[in-house]
Amino acid sequence: MEKCHCKNHDQHLCQLYDKGMQKDDPEQYAHLVRDPKYVCKSCGRVATKKENLCAPIVVGTWED
Repeated sequence: MEKCHCKNHDQHLCQLYDKGMQKDDPEQYAHLVRDPKYVCKSCGRVATKKENLCAPIVVGTWED
């Protein structure tokens, strides 16, 4: 998996998960992934907003 070099990487789900947000603040984490519109081509996580993913694409448009 390629590392993201975005200036807001600290708001991406991969970073938030690694920091334990899903355990420390499960309600906020659930809010970020509820009703997902995007999937990350890098890690496969889904999110409501593309800003929370490193390599977002619209759900259902992933092609190899």
